[in-house]
Amino acid sequence: MSQRTVVGADEAAIFEDRVHESGTTKAGHRRCVDAPRWRVLHSASPVELPRGIPMLKNFLIAAMLTMPLLSLSACDGGGGFTVTSAQLKPGGAFVSYVQPSNCEGCSALDRGDLIQEIDGKPIKTTEDVLAANITDGQPHEIKFWDKGDKEVKTASITATPNDTMAPVKAAPPFWTVGAEELDKAPDWARRRLFGHASPQLLIVNVDGGLVNGRELYGKKRLLVFFDWATQEEQRDGALVMQVLQKAQADLNAKGVEVMLAQIQHPSERVKPPMNDQDLRQFFADNQVGEKEGGPLPPVPMYRAPNKTEDSPANVLGLEGAFNYLENIGEPPNIFILDEHGIIRWHSAGSVPDPEGKIQLDMVYTIDKAVRFARDEL
Repeated sequence: MSQRTVVGADEAAIFEDRVHESGTTKAGHRRCVDAPRWRVLHSASPVELPRGIPMLKNFLIAAMLTMPLLSLSACDGGGGFTVTSAQLKPGGAFVSYVQPSNCEGCSALDRGDLIQEIDGKPIKTTEDVLAANITDGQPHEIKFWDKGDKEVKTASITATPNDTMAPVKAAPPFWTVGAEELDKAPDWARRRLFGHASPQLLIVNVDGGLVNGRELYGKKRLLVFFDWATQEEQRDGALVMQVLQKAQADLNAKGVEVMLAQIQHPSERVKPPMNDQDLRQFFADNQVGEKEGGPLPPVPMYRAPNKTEDSPANVLGLEGAFNYLENIGEPPNIFILDEHGIIRWHSAGSVPDPEGKIQLDMVYTIDKAVRFARDEL
């Protein structure tokens, strides 16, 4: 059985319905195998979008109309959850990572502990922690919920700013995020990197310049890793890009920077990473068309470094040697970071709309991520 659906001004896509099976990768994540084949034929009439629709609503409709309206079996977007609502229930500020230096007494704290008070003042958010000025070189009393012993404990710390993490200035002795803020993410967006401070990373902007994991600190971001090893992955990447093009203005207005990166994911099928020319062509082939409200500005696009650009000295993050790429699941991986560098959302693959209103799982997934980045940071 096949279904013909218009994808652009002069193109139509033919999807062959094939059986979807679930498998498990070495990392324990589920993946889709034997996904539908996708090929493009020419000389079809374009789809015309309704006019007068607000931009944020329009980006979802555009993605649904310019790509095949075929309900695909979903890869499991769950699994690998590391922070549950039950763990966050005591409230306070969740400790994402403790720095190994510049702090006497911080060894009493561990990832997952929840800071309740500093010097007798209640703590709910990262801003509360920063306001306590704990890096002034003076002793400070920390009251915290110990995640292991499940009881409130007290520790005395003396810390100074860590200036060895350029470009981050005066790094704190531990990274935190409000427990209530962290708990806003749905369960399926709590994959391995959820709640972590931005790990090690090195990606290259298609327009020039390197970006490492530390440089993601200081600004809200919606970062997507997609791949192109299979035609389904290419389709998902195109869907994500179109939605991000539509949503970019709204996200930027809320101080959220959009980043789309082609990253090689663990896969049975290996395809060389994109270069700058590949990325530009991918955008040209899949951008939002005129009939759907385009042309629209491209989203900032990134790729993996080549052998010349790749240097261990440039692969930096906020959590020592902890790395993004060793902790990703099936593509695409979606990350939403707050301005303090904390990953507030990590989903992998796609999940279905539980209400069945959005037929494409990938559209539902990126739509939820965009709305979270816009409304919850």
